[in-house]
Amino acid sequence: MFIRQHQQDPVGKNTPKARSGQDPNAELPHLNPLQIRRAARGAIRELDLGEYPDLQSIQSLIEARSGLPIIIGEMPTLDRHDLCGLWLHCEDCDYVLHAPELTVWHRQLIILHEFSHMILNHQFCAISLLLPPLPGIPQIPLMVLGRSSFDSDTEVTAEYLADLLTERILRRPQEPSADPSGFNKVFG
Repeated sequence: MFIRQHQQDPVGKNTPKARSGQDPNAELPHLNPLQIRRAARGAIRELDLGEYPDLQSIQSLIEARSGLPIIIGEMPTLDRHDLCGLWLHCEDCDYVLHAPELTVWHRQLIILHEFSHMILNHQFCAISLLLPPLPGIPQIPLMVLGRSSFDSDTEVTAEYLADLLTERILRRPQEPSADPSGFNKVFG
């Protein structure tokens, strides 16, 4: 059981806190497409991505901003057709988990989507006592965020920001050997 919480943190840190007295099912005001694009573009402008960012440099920026390391890994129980990515916020680190058997590009997009939630300070809080122990995660998460649909503004905004980050990564000059799938030859 998850409690929905959308909280903007003015200091730029992801600090999930339970809000007492709030209806967890209360609807947040919906953003229109222009507001979603503005939010994502504003977030990317605030990042110091440099001329040619890559997944590692974006991860390093988020880690510096939050003060927590991010551990990226595969979670065999995730279904790549349903829930393909998950962000777990723990006291000492953040985990970004993805489904197995993904292409390099799909895995990168899922990771960038979860990074986008971190950048945008999107937070869904979980009641820790109701979470079962997760394989490979040594502590009970304070917060869990996982995508199950694209119906919410937070998911649409995070996906748009992930697309913008992907676009910036693709600007990086590629060595022929750095594109084993031929993706850039076809779509570059």
